[in-house]
Amino acid sequence: MKLKTKITWFVMIILLFTIGSITILSYNQMKILLTTQLEDNLFNIGNSVAENDTVKEVLLERNKDVQVNLNKEIENIRKKTKVDFIVVMDMRGTRLTHPNKSLIGKKFQGNDQIKVLDTGRQYVSESKGSLGNSLRIFVPIFRGDKQIGAVSIGSTINVVNQEINSKTKQFIPFIVIGLILGIIGANMLALNIKKAILGLEPKEIAWMLKEKEAILQNVKEGIIAIDEKGKFILFNKEAENILGLTKNDIGNNIANYTYGNDFFIALQSGQTIENIEIKIKPEVSILCKYNPLKNDKNVHIGAVINFRDLTEVKHMAEELTGIKKMTWALRAQNHEFMNKLHTISGLIQLEEYDKAVLFISDTSKNRNSISKILTEQIKNSSIVALLFAKYNKAEESRIQLKINEYSNLTYLPKYMREDELGSVIGNLLDNSFDAVKTDGTGIINFKIYEENQMLKIEIRDNGPGISKDILHKIYKIGTSTKSSERGYGMYNVKKIIDSYNGTIDFKIKNGTWWYVILPINGSDKI
Repeated sequence: MKLKTKITWFVMIILLFTIGSITILSYNQMKILLTTQLEDNLFNIGNSVAENDTVKEVLLERNKDVQVNLNKEIENIRKKTKVDFIVVMDMRGTRLTHPNKSLIGKKFQGNDQIKVLDTGRQYVSESKGSLGNSLRIFVPIFRGDKQIGAVSIGSTINVVNQEINSKTKQFIPFIVIGLILGIIGANMLALNIKKAILGLEPKEIAWMLKEKEAILQNVKEGIIAIDEKGKFILFNKEAENILGLTKNDIGNNIANYTYGNDFFIALQSGQTIENIEIKIKPEVSILCKYNPLKNDKNVHIGAVINFRDLTEVKHMAEELTGIKKMTWALRAQNHEFMNKLHTISGLIQLEEYDKAVLFISDTSKNRNSISKILTEQIKNSSIVALLFAKYNKAEESRIQLKINEYSNLTYLPKYMREDELGSVIGNLLDNSFDAVKTDGTGIINFKIYEENQMLKIEIRDNGPGISKDILHKIYKIGTSTKSSERGYGMYNVKKIIDSYNGTIDFKIKNGTWWYVILPINGSDKI
């Protein structure tokens, strides 16, 4: 496949993946938003109907004349609010109102009305009724402290889906435009790249480079290339051997070497020069040839220098240098190994065998204990990964991060994403990391657990506490004791917690204690 085709397909795949991901995410978010708006609207209507005096009068007295007028009144409300049905029912689930008059006096369908009649609580349900599958809410009707009935209001699922689909169609022109622009851009990019590489395909360039590199490295002469400023661009193996160069010398100026002045003088001449002898060191000389490098505009941009070793001493020196390097490497490896075993060796020499075993077992036991808590009791892999990362960060920073052994996580709050919970935990832990000392005395206690349909998070540290200057504005954007580029963490945390009807609180006593509560009633199991 040609380069142009590859680039075009590659860009198209990226665009399809990116635009597709955004579209799917937008669709899901839009569905959640529209459903939530619909639920709120239905609850508002339901509460209004539940407080209607005529409704209560019919439920208490069952006056048929009033009931007929009630159905007309309810139907007027239904038409104005554009919902599919408003059904008032008594405590036996018998309909007193319905858009289809023939269904009045019959039992409510779906069996999801039982909860509102038994518990007197309002809720949302999705079930199949006389009008088909519908999203509906149930609101209890009270007279004083006594429940006398309930009202159900809903819209068919088709209405919700039609609204979502109509919104989604608005994205189609932008998706098409994005793909067209992407294809045009990919073709322009491919043409520019092809022009820059003289119309060659990547395989052709790779083959040419390998071919020339093989030739360059197998030449029995030293070859180096330098730019117009005298900096090394490349050199072959023979040049490395003769001049003692390494890969780290790439980019260095040749004038900085003892033999560099002779090379640099030849470079400045800008002419081809042959058979120039240069003494590298007292007993080592090389015979050089200089060839200037020029670009397509005939501008001098450097030089290629090839040379031969005129002595046998260089080879022997390189062998001796190799032996010395090997000795130094072995010495460094031995020193590093001894450092790692120093503690254990000292304990053994002092005949503290139990302590040596305890030292080894404690080192592994601590990590195994944390691993067991996180992998067995925390059921969300993203939160587990976050806590492992924070634990490792704490160890590197000489901070004690203690994760409570009774920590557990099975449910997320309804509609809450795992990255949002991760943001809450991560920001609070980072604040504690910034607060405590990094000399081994800093301690952070972390616990996450479920209790009474609530997800609770507790984080305590032994830092100096929060400054009094920012206590009153701790959750405001831009508030931070650090640089001006920070100050968004607690603002985001508070925003996330508030959006899920949770609470966050803190107190300062021998450090800072953060306490977060999030309702998980109705959540799905992770």
